[in-house]
Amino acid sequence: MSSDLAPFSSMSDFIQEVIVGFAQGAPRHHHLVFKAHPLEDGRVPMRHTVKETARKNNIGERVLFVGGGKLAPLLNAAKSAVTVNSTAGQQVLWRGLPLKVFGDSVYGKPEFVSGQPLAKFFSDPTPPNSTLYKAYRRYLLQTSQIPGGFYSASGRKRLLRRVVDMMLSAQDPYEVFHPDTAAPQQQFKIVT
Repeated sequence: MSSDLAPFSSMSDFIQEVIVGFAQGAPRHHHLVFKAHPLEDGRVPMRHTVKETARKNNIGERVLFVGGGKLAPLLNAAKSAVTVNSTAGQQVLWRGLPLKVFGDSVYGKPEFVSGQPLAKFFSDPTPPNSTLYKAYRRYLLQTSQIPGGFYSASGRKRLLRRVVDMMLSAQDPYEVFHPDTAAPQQQFKIVT
């Protein structure tokens, strides 16, 4: 079993469980959208698996598969989200949306993610404690979660300076996270 899919042995198992839970619990006017990971390479026939599993559970017209694109527009229209352990969960929580997580994640705290059975989650999801999540997010951003990203040149430029500073620092980022000793976040712009 892959740790990336824990507790599932395959993506098909995850898809099956989510669709069955949705079919059992979600209001009939709701839709379920599966979005492929940005690095999805097509080796797993996810679109086919989603379509067939939805058809077998008599909700084919309510389940969609999106092969690419940005997550933000989908989340802006969402009522809740389900993931194994994706960093996309951070975007969900930042928006204050209810989140069901199956695997281990840095944000997988009972104050943030739902412990409800999946059918109950889809019928009446428990929202996160947004106040606590925002404080936790600030802590992560000041210690280990560096703003930026790997999928764009601008994202890489944004995180480059912080990564170098953290790697060369004599202090552990968690040790310096004390109000009396924390250094201010550096402001800079890389011009190319």
